[in-house]
Amino acid sequence: MMKMMLLVVGVVIAAMSGVTVYQNLTPPNNLGLHHGRLAALASTPNGVSSMADNSDKRVEPLNFKADLKATQLAALRAFAHMPNNQIIERNERYVHAVFFSPRMGFRDDVELYFDQQNQVLHYRSQSRVGYSDMGVNKQRYQRFAELYAEAP
Repeated sequence: MMKMMLLVVGVVIAAMSGVTVYQNLTPPNNLGLHHGRLAALASTPNGVSSMADNSDKRVEPLNFKADLKATQLAALRAFAHMPNNQIIERNERYVHAVFFSPRMGFRDDVELYFDQQNQVLHYRSQSRVGYSDMGVNKQRYQRFAELYAEAP
């Protein structure tokens, strides 16, 4: 009986691990621009956005540089100076990058929306798995904002 219970527990743990690995490797299906907005954050405390209603998850949008091209260049330079990321999608209005932790391989999706009408750069960063991110996404935003501000 004890061996059977251990086997069942082992199977459950393996299945849960498989789901976590799958979620970590699969981009969420709500990414991108939807009617001029980035996706809402999950209810878990592992993300930040300049479009968040919740003050705990809200970060400030960043002002445009001289024009759209200068803003895009400054944002891409900021990413280039930040470790462990890859740009997945990029167009005139939007950038999607994936940041990953080198040790555990956890992935976070970072999105930028170049809002030309309001002359601001919106930012969203959300962990794919887990409940809390221990403040990693907010720290990433702060570093991004610093590097963006330093760019000409």
